[in-house]
Amino acid sequence: MIATLAVGDRLDTRCVEALHEGIARAVAGRARVLVITGEPGQFCLGMCFEPVPDRVSLEGFAGVMRALLLAPLPTLAVVDGPALGGGLGIAAACDYVLASEHARFGLPEALYGLAPAIIRPALLRRLSPQRLAMLIATIHSRSAPEALALGLVDEVASELTTARHRVIRSLRRASPDTVVAVRRWDAAPLDAALAAGVDETTRALDRPGVRAALTSEDPTWL
Repeated sequence: MIATLAVGDRLDTRCVEALHEGIARAVAGRARVLVITGEPGQFCLGMCFEPVPDRVSLEGFAGVMRALLLAPLPTLAVVDGPALGGGLGIAAACDYVLASEHARFGLPEALYGLAPAIIRPALLRRLSPQRLAMLIATIHSRSAPEALALGLVDEVASELTTARHRVIRSLRRASPDTVVAVRRWDAAPLDAALAAGVDETTRALDRPGVRAALTSEDPTWL
């Protein structure tokens, strides 16, 4: 069985809960591959900051990241639009990222005085620390070919449906026991990194400059 989850345009409370429940259903139903996708021409623009998320909401998102990174089945992100901030984190947490030629990838958090702390473990699976720092500092989004060169994307396809079926056929051949064994390698350090990410983001959201930036006022650093 192939399980498919559609990520919302914004990661609000409802979207995060739906992702968590969907991943759990896929695991309980012994799906062979989990596919994360968006609506045609879309993927996910990241966390919703209206209202500003509290610690419980951030812990919920960290739980989704953990569930994806440790899922006992192969995972595929199909990106046909912008994958920004937390949306990029969800894609990066998957074993294989398949992108259309229209996809865009970026980390806009620094515009608001934030850092992508919760998604950092997923990003560091694909990027060196230097490249991650560069993406955070330069802010602007990258095209699918640029993201492929960086390692954020595994394949750029002109015909997404055909490529998707081909990748699923490949992923479903993996032994479930082997997938589970590989996930165990990262479990302990991942929990610590996600907890630190929640702490850092909670502190940042309490800073007046960040609150001002999130409400479209001029941030203090400009």
